[in-house]
Amino acid sequence: MQPETTLMLDLDERNLAHFLSGLALAALAQRVEGSAIESRRCCWPERGCFAIEAEHSCEQFRSQLFTKTHEFLTTLNWHQGFGGVEQGIIASGDELGVNPFVPLGGDSDERPLMRTFSAKVVPSKVLPHQIAELRSPAECSQWLSQIAVGHERRVTGGVSSWGYDCKVNMHASDAGISSDAEGTGHLDPIYPAIELLSLTGASFFAAANAWTRERTTLDVTAWTDPVPLMMASAAASGLVHGIAGCKLRFAPRGAAHGKGASFRFFPPATLQEPMP
Repeated sequence: MQPETTLMLDLDERNLAHFLSGLALAALAQRVEGSAIESRRCCWPERGCFAIEAEHSCEQFRSQLFTKTHEFLTTLNWHQGFGGVEQGIIASGDELGVNPFVPLGGDSDERPLMRTFSAKVVPSKVLPHQIAELRSPAECSQWLSQIAVGHERRVTGGVSSWGYDCKVNMHASDAGISSDAEGTGHLDPIYPAIELLSLTGASFFAAANAWTRERTTLDVTAWTDPVPLMMASAAASGLVHGIAGCKLRFAPRGAAHGKGASFRFFPPATLQEPMP
């Protein structure tokens, strides 16, 4: 990868929200206009960094990518279905995504792994609240890492997280008590771009349900060899042979209170196996 044309993003592959965000950005990077879209590559070249190589200068490509991504995120909609709060369809414009909060197969009565929120957290309210927090690239120079916390929040009473970003959920305890229950949820930091990107990655651009192992963990691969953008989701699955990387395992906290307990969150992943 060439430094002048490689966009380096501060994303930590051990953070599930960041990992999913990387997949979403890789997919959306294919939609940025250019003369050599098929030549663009992406990988996790080093700890805490996701790289996208394009034919443009990295600053030009960053601006175009974040603008395109912002447009996609601000048109996200949750269409509530029948049944529980997790039942519904995610859409962005005319595109439909997969609902990561329900299992794609099986008839287990256990709570699906990707559904970390309690019944009090309703996606039809959380999603528009997160979008309301999101500032555009023109408003925020640090668009990807923008933060909304305390008095800076534009949504009265705060906004909930999907539970994938380990930087957000440190306030909640394994005892099953959340900041929302304490009435202090408006003080928790929220990273709007990461929250929305992680949902987008899980819904539109990653086979997150296929990563599930025995319904208790998500096993992924952070690949270090550059691959075409369209191969990012496949590389993340670890099913593409001959690509170097490391295997990571994500498992939610709170198991001491049962797999159906409220307020489950994903801590940083554990390294399972380095790959040559």
